[in-house]
Amino acid sequence: MLKINAPRSSSVKALSALLLSVSLAACQSSPQSTNASSVSAYAAEIPQLTCAAHGSVNGNAVKLTANRTKPGDPAYIEFRQRLSPGIPSGHLYVVFGRLDAQGNPVTRQYNGLFPKGSLVGLYGGAIIPMPAELKPSYADCHFSTGAAYRVSLTENQYQQLLSKVRYNLANPPLWRMFGFNCNNYAASLGSVAGLVEPANRAQPSFSYIYSYIEVNGDKGRK
Repeated sequence: MLKINAPRSSSVKALSALLLSVSLAACQSSPQSTNASSVSAYAAEIPQLTCAAHGSVNGNAVKLTANRTKPGDPAYIEFRQRLSPGIPSGHLYVVFGRLDAQGNPVTRQYNGLFPKGSLVGLYGGAIIPMPAELKPSYADCHFSTGAAYRVSLTENQYQQLLSKVRYNLANPPLWRMFGFNCNNYAASLGSVAGLVEPANRAQPSFSYIYSYIEVNGDKGRK
């Protein structure tokens, strides 16, 4: 009598082992590719300056009044002016972060100088220097802007900007209505890109930003 069960059994075992190894390989490779595609290449360097606390991690894009973005620059600083419920002159603050290969912002961190104590701090600053806030407010993150000016930064300029902002967070400057207000603070950050203040430093924010754009050689739409 011929015995054919042994060879058939060996073939079945070999085939089963092959299928099992292929199945395991597929199970291992699938999650790895999913994880790799979901990891972002960009992250905010100073997370407490994002709008996460106000419900918008990525902040808001706005229509630019003037734009000086050079191809290849990896980062930017943007000067934004908005209305302020407490003061007719409005408020000026900066947004900064990384740019993608097409020159579009992929991170937004907000930083400005505003006196503590609401209206008391605001108008008290006309008399004496007042302690200030530097983290973004709800208004910074959600109010529409009157004007916005973007300037791209080299990696070296961006690292200088991050250093200045971190220093200011650790050592908050005092706010003075006539001397060192939100306009002057924003301009102090713009100095990393060689930007300068207009001759008249004591303008309201709604006109200061246009003078700032003009004195730095750019044209802004009004």
